[in-house]
Amino acid sequence: MAVTSAEQARETATEKERKSAFRSVLGSTVALEFGLGLQRGIFNNFVVEKLHIQPDQLGFVQSIREVPGLFTAPLATVQGFFRENVWAGICLLITALGLFLHTMVFSIPMLLVATLVLSTGFHLFYPVQSSIVMKSALPSLRATRMGQLHSGAAASSLASVLLIMLVSRARGTNYGLLHAIAAAFAVCGGLAVLLRSVNNVESSKRAIDYNPRYVSYYVLTFLGGSRRHVTMTFAGFLLVETFHTQVSVMVLLSAVSSVIAIITRPLIGKMIDAWGEQRSLVVNYSLVMTLFASYAFVRSPLVLYAIYVLDNGLMGFDVAITTHLGKIAPREVLSAAYAMGSTINHLSGVAVPAIGGLLWKTAGGPTVFISGCFIAVLSLAYSRTLEKRERQANAGVAG
Repeated sequence: MAVTSAEQARETATEKERKSAFRSVLGSTVALEFGLGLQRGIFNNFVVEKLHIQPDQLGFVQSIREVPGLFTAPLATVQGFFRENVWAGICLLITALGLFLHTMVFSIPMLLVATLVLSTGFHLFYPVQSSIVMKSALPSLRATRMGQLHSGAAASSLASVLLIMLVSRARGTNYGLLHAIAAAFAVCGGLAVLLRSVNNVESSKRAIDYNPRYVSYYVLTFLGGSRRHVTMTFAGFLLVETFHTQVSVMVLLSAVSSVIAIITRPLIGKMIDAWGEQRSLVVNYSLVMTLFASYAFVRSPLVLYAIYVLDNGLMGFDVAITTHLGKIAPREVLSAAYAMGSTINHLSGVAVPAIGGLLWKTAGGPTVFISGCFIAVLSLAYSRTLEKRERQANAGVAG
């Protein structure tokens, strides 16, 4: 009986550590996403109204934004000197600096500097965020926990949208003020996770880990990054540049997207835990193909608004890529493997905005989204082989 009580005590302590680690990363993520939500919510209107940016310039800026992601793995070499929660806090403070620098942006070169600093911070944060969640969650609840994390992030983004609406109505869209507020929230998130001891999260033993066994994860992140950057760079730009959508409408669309994400992210997480990664991703990319085709050919702004909201909602299925790695990699290399995956992901992050911007300028916007359909087809075809690749990876065979 004494042994049983001791085991129960250890299990209770372990569960408390799991919850503490999850609460820590959830709190920091909520603060970060509030700041990034402010920046994203005003970005398209900011660069169009204040900088009069052109499509090829936008593509270049967004490509530069992804350069730190390309170097996530080598930049994370210093991570081994810190506990993961401390490293997460440092990354958020760098993000805060990048947001604050946006208050000083009055030209494209200044935008590039602010973008690089901002991007370095949050790109280094996301791999360690995923690692903390995956290590602190039971294997059967990993996608559910990631869904809850993304739901909290969506709720925070919604709050940021509401703040944009209030500030804009009260005194017009004050881009400097909103960027300063965004920076302040990122600082709060950074300090919160930096100063909070998390016993269940040790420092990573390896900063870089490329392993052929994880090639299926690398391919999925590359393709997923390509799909994501088509949407993030050009969907909102389509609505503003082609259909002259006002900032108030863009903010409303962001608000609706956030509400849908709050509701659907936990449900998608549970769906992935129940269905498995392969079936979930197949369903996802089947829908994405239709949405990209609609961007290319639909000329009704109201219909495109609905497509834009649904498109953002489907990004919740990216959790399946994260949990797929958790099935084939041991926990001691997760942080390093996520960092390497981020680097591979951003090969597409650097290329897609630049190539898409040039395609838009030379062949028109529909060409960009037709290319997105092709990316979705490739992603669908690869996802259909995922269970086989998981078995190969766990057997020690490169997928």
